[in-house]
Amino acid sequence: MTTSTPHPPPARRSVWTTRQKVVRVLWGTIGRAAWLLLPGLRPGLLRLFGARIGRRCRFAGAVEIAIPWNLHFGDDVVVAPGVILYGLGPITVGSGTVLDYRAHLCAGTHDMRDSRFPLLRPPVTVGARCLVGVDAFVGPGVELGDDVRVHPRASVYRSFAGPGELAGTPAARVTGDDAAVPGEMAGDVPAAAGARG
Repeated sequence: MTTSTPHPPPARRSVWTTRQKVVRVLWGTIGRAAWLLLPGLRPGLLRLFGARIGRRCRFAGAVEIAIPWNLHFGDDVVVAPGVILYGLGPITVGSGTVLDYRAHLCAGTHDMRDSRFPLLRPPVTVGARCLVGVDAFVGPGVELGDDVRVHPRASVYRSFAGPGELAGTPAARVTGDDAAVPGEMAGDVPAAAGARG
């Protein structure tokens, strides 16, 4: 009777350069302190760390940003408290879009078919004048067209053209009587516009 010896998985290598690792440490320490202490300078701070941020964007203090240099935001974007911008890959957000409380844009995953679980960084793109509702999730590789409204707690795993409304897990288009009445969702611009502290 023969027994097989288990083989350890192949060694994993970091996809980050030494420079990127240093910048990530600076972002997580000095950058985070400045983020909390200087709220009026948040867009400028992101630009300093390589992000492309448009005019009049507003960011709450309790926002998690993994890699600032992967952010590309248009003008007048509002980012509410608790939002997670997991930008291991590029995250592009169009002008006039609202990312409501605890919304999660995830531009990173792992290849689960490979024993080394290599990092994958497919981009996330959210068009102009969109709303990503409370606690909604937008997964890796997803593209949302202009004027798309993602309902609260929806999970979007595939791309959708705009305009339209998405709800459910996995998200699907909402039609007819299921569509929200304007002003009904917590993330309408007047409600989320208080994304300051």
